[in-house]
Amino acid sequence: MSINKFLATMNANGGFSLANSFVVEILESDGNLAGNGIFEFLCDEAQLPNIQAATGTIEGRYTGEGQVNYPHTRVFTEVQLGFQCDANMTPLKYLNDWYGMIFGEMPERRGTKFDYRPDTPLPSNRTNKLQFPKEYCKTVRITKTEIGPTEVNPLRPSVTYLLERAWPFAIDAVPVQFGSNLITKVTCQLYYTRHTIVHNNITAAATPDPVPLALNFLDDQNNLNFTTGDIA
Repeated sequence: MSINKFLATMNANGGFSLANSFVVEILESDGNLAGNGIFEFLCDEAQLPNIQAATGTIEGRYTGEGQVNYPHTRVFTEVQLGFQCDANMTPLKYLNDWYGMIFGEMPERRGTKFDYRPDTPLPSNRTNKLQFPKEYCKTVRITKTEIGPTEVNPLRPSVTYLLERAWPFAIDAVPVQFGSNLITKVTCQLYYTRHTIVHNNITAAATPDPVPLALNFLDDQNNLNFTTGDIA
């Protein structure tokens, strides 16, 4: 294959895909973006979920044929998300709230200065009441994107995964240490029931939307004017 044919083929399919272009959004039960969409900017690590099938074996169908695998169940494993934290630790606080919703023990809300930090924990004989899944399960939307061709369409989506009924089963330890200035990061592990995959033609996203015919007859005041010019 010649270089020109290779470049033409890649350009026709939108170029190479870059691993550092993606968008992660957490959707609340009402469909709104969690944190007013801040996680779209703070999420710096994600995964496009895998696809796996649990299989069984069958043998003895034909003489001389060994074991043959067959699929019987779709398997969905956990997914990991990583977030950079702002000074208010918004991602960590949101994940703590989300995890707290599962067991009915929400973090307390206080606005104190350093010298007035609390020193009394919650009662040791407190109990946890597990909530129903509808109270804490959410939808996580992971979209693989590429840089768009224009300022009007800055991102071109190629594939979107909708993780259904997701919930955090683990929030990894957040390392803090003296030394050079590093951005604090938090990582969580999510379980989900299954996912919906949406494929999008990235080359179609690069095509500008057609201009309505009526816009060709607008005057300076955006009024329709069909009298311009002589009609033979």
